[in-house]
Amino acid sequence: MPSISLKVGVLVYGIAFSLPFSAFAVEYFCTVNKKYDSEYIYSKEQILKGKYSLKIKESNGKAFVARCSDSIIEKKFTCDWYKIDRIEFTKNVNIKKYYYFSGQFDFQLFSNLAFVENNGRGGIAYGKCELVSP
Repeated sequence: MPSISLKVGVLVYGIAFSLPFSAFAVEYFCTVNKKYDSEYIYSKEQILKGKYSLKIKESNGKAFVARCSDSIIEKKFTCDWYKIDRIEFTKNVNIKKYYYFSGQFDFQLFSNLAFVENNGRGGIAYGKCELVSP
């Protein structure tokens, strides 16, 4: 039998994802497990070494998405944050879409927490997110 905390977590996730614009803060951490660009396919080893990931923070209809990785130049793990220009929610398929226009970047989060990131320069990444908060 599932624990009470698991039931509450599933309930909170369901509420957070079903609302097109959350009235409360929600955060996700998303790990990349497939990454491609127009001329290259990243191996699993390269993805693990690069620690490619994304973070999403959303509150009151506004969101920020961070694209993270190990920086060769800075020799540390870094995240670049982007203020999302538009959030769309497609109810019939339960997909939340985040758009950053000036970078031609978009991020799609599916109800099973799978994601697709289009970096706007011919690169695509896929993976899975986990709910960090609430």
